[in-house]
Amino acid sequence: MSEPEVARAASSTAAKSVEEPARSRPLPDETGGYRPVVYEPSPMWERIYRRFFSSVQIDPTWASRVRDAAKDGQVVYIGRAVSFLDFLAIDFLTKEHALPPIKLTNDLGMSIVEPFGRGSRRMRFKAPIPEDRALAECLHRGDSALLFLRRPPQFASGSRKGEELEVDLIRSLVELQRKIARPIRLVPQTMVWTKRPPSTRKSIVDLLFGPSEWPGRVRTFLQFVFNFRNALLRAGEPFDLAELLRENQDLTDAEAADRVRYALLRRLERERAIVLGPAKKTATRIREEILRSPRVQRQMAEAAKENGKTVEAVRAEADRELKQLCAAPDMATLDLFHRGLGPLWNRIYDGLVVDEEGIERVREAARKGPLVFLPSHKSHIDYLIISDVLYARGLAPPLIAAGDNLSFFPLGALLRRSGAFFIKRSFKGKKLYPQLVDAYVRKVLVEGHHLELFIEGGRSRTGKLLPPKLGILSMIVDAALKLDDREIQFVPVSIGYERIIEEGSYVHELEGGEKKAESMGGLINSRRILRSKYGRLYLQFGEVLPFQPMHGGRKDLSPSERRALVQRVAHRVTYEINRVTIVTPAALTATALMSRRRRVDHAELMARARELLALFQRHGAKIARALVDRRGDLRHDALESALQLFLDAKLLTIATDASRVAKAGDTAKMDRVYVVPDDRRMALEYHKNTVIHFFVASALVASALGALGWETSLVDLRDRVRLLSRLFKLEFMYRADADFEAIFSDALSRMIEGGEVIWEADRVRRAGGETGRHLVLYEAMLRTYVEAYRLALRAVVALGGKSTTKKEWIKATLASGRKALASGEVSLRESVVRPKLETALAMMHELGIARTEGETVQTGPKLADAAALDAMLGEHLRPE
Repeated sequence: MSEPEVARAASSTAAKSVEEPARSRPLPDETGGYRPVVYEPSPMWERIYRRFFSSVQIDPTWASRVRDAAKDGQVVYIGRAVSFLDFLAIDFLTKEHALPPIKLTNDLGMSIVEPFGRGSRRMRFKAPIPEDRALAECLHRGDSALLFLRRPPQFASGSRKGEELEVDLIRSLVELQRKIARPIRLVPQTMVWTKRPPSTRKSIVDLLFGPSEWPGRVRTFLQFVFNFRNALLRAGEPFDLAELLRENQDLTDAEAADRVRYALLRRLERERAIVLGPAKKTATRIREEILRSPRVQRQMAEAAKENGKTVEAVRAEADRELKQLCAAPDMATLDLFHRGLGPLWNRIYDGLVVDEEGIERVREAARKGPLVFLPSHKSHIDYLIISDVLYARGLAPPLIAAGDNLSFFPLGALLRRSGAFFIKRSFKGKKLYPQLVDAYVRKVLVEGHHLELFIEGGRSRTGKLLPPKLGILSMIVDAALKLDDREIQFVPVSIGYERIIEEGSYVHELEGGEKKAESMGGLINSRRILRSKYGRLYLQFGEVLPFQPMHGGRKDLSPSERRALVQRVAHRVTYEINRVTIVTPAALTATALMSRRRRVDHAELMARARELLALFQRHGAKIARALVDRRGDLRHDALESALQLFLDAKLLTIATDASRVAKAGDTAKMDRVYVVPDDRRMALEYHKNTVIHFFVASALVASALGALGWETSLVDLRDRVRLLSRLFKLEFMYRADADFEAIFSDALSRMIEGGEVIWEADRVRRAGGETGRHLVLYEAMLRTYVEAYRLALRAVVALGGKSTTKKEWIKATLASGRKALASGEVSLRESVVRPKLETALAMMHELGIARTEGETVQTGPKLADAAALDAMLGEHLRPE
């Protein structure tokens, strides 16, 4: 195993252990670099150290940062506060990973140390020479040191900054650096023995045993005993002392030392904050500070005047609303969730696949300021997964914006203590409430908390990303515009499932059934979940989007500019979520199955899956590792596992005539014929929809070309694709970084390069052969949307001059759709679903064919355009 692999293994939260010790340490060679030399530890020390420190979770970049610093420089490790335990842990890990060894540490009653050593190499108490001289000799020999910057404060002093050390070894380093050419690299080392954040309020425990951020010996010992299996070591950005002195030649030694010390302390505190989050304030204190803010007091005074109430009455009402709103994060609850969720994930899912490279991008971004996580939303599991993954990897979990439908007892209390804050689903008739939500969002960002907001608002029942909801996001943007000292960054997150636990309820709602309110009874009845397997769960992080470049440094935006900024953020995020969504075995299998109306045999399904996999790869989609082998070819066992997942869920059956043959064993798999029952097509389409966005641009071109007879002029093709893209703009998320012309040109160019279409003399036609048949595959992906929009259009026309409610219109349209399905006028059952009809109605309103006001639906001023639109849609529904 290579050294980087050892580092990754050591940081794994699943194993929480390191590989076998490197049993070597680097020593300076004639080139000034480091070469490994065999190291023989003392057996007693090795057993003790390995027992207590082998489970320390290290930053995956920790070892590489130290090695990079040591390539052409002299490494000095820097610790925050004098701690014998920190020294022992860092000493063990540097030897474990063959990093520059620690030969000296300060203020611990010893000067030259090597706890693993034998004989003369053992630690020696009482420094034989002054520490500054010992440090100089240590570095001249090419060894490394661990220097602590401060001593924990005396409990009675009340200080929260630590106390200065008697000997200023940072100044000694500055003096030494001026005399030698080799750069001294200071590498901050942050040991975290407990994930409980420091509190802004002192307790009796703090007075007796020291605060958690500066613990006394007793508290340090207890933190170690109870948490050594979950301790973390994080490396800060190395500080180049030679570079500082070269760029600031006018600084005195004392001034340079002060600047270095301040920079190092900031980096150490920043690393601690990445793990622990900001200093903890109680929910009561947060409420009090919000209610005392001048802005909220003005708003309460205006509300009192408007409603004829006293300010005290309005304040009491605001306090009650804030009690229902505010989170009360508690690390003990988060740890309880983490310990309980591990076995739960293993019981429900076959694995949790986490984008570890994305995690490191998130960690790096967290060093700059608060993060706003904006994940897709498909299941109630989403509320738990991001916080749990971040907590397990030593990152402070975010506060989560949740709907108040989840605040029921006792789940609501647990979610609130794990970081959820509950927002009412509607602000209608509540003028003060939105101001309180806005003030709370602003407050938590000012305090330095990360936030998590589901940008779709609610869970997607179709598998496809829903249009973004801009309400809370608008508040976050407003707050970010006013925070001059904090860099807000947005983190798009894709959460994917091979099966979702709400599958049955989603199908019920798609068919027009009422959504059931969440309750403890519903949670208990979900124990059936524990008897099923739901495949793998995937967590992917998109590129982190800094907010500052999006607004260009402008703060004084007009209302229209601010709305445009919010929309720009939303579209960038949704595009990024779609871009990083994983093509899972379930998604690929469902797409292959749904490309045929009813039946497909095993051999044909495999061929279609290979074809689709190649198309996904050509469209730049991320492919699940379980789906492909080392050469990038389809793994048949992954596809068969997905088929078995669908068979177990009864989303798929095997035709009777083939099942008799299949009993002969695995050799008969190729004789199987798979059938998707009509009443299961909607559930299976969910999985296809999770990845349909990769093909939307190609599908629009293919559908337009097919409607025009598979050959037409480039101008006519462009016009038809533009018409379709406008018609379906509420259904699909188009690229946020390009206009229609660029998207159309890119899609057509890709199809020409893939041999799917031919462009000659300003004419575009479908190519022949296998690649030309891809267009039929693309076109079929839009068929259900075309059928649904035509059905909705005719339902609007059928209103005549009458009006109805949205609820009644949906009910009537679903009923007429079922009749059309029975008569063959509608070919696919998944066309007759509530979400598609609702989105189609919204588009009819935008086109002026329908008019919706509140809950009322009636025909619109441009009803006469309905006939032409109906005819155009009919051209896209040619018999297959």
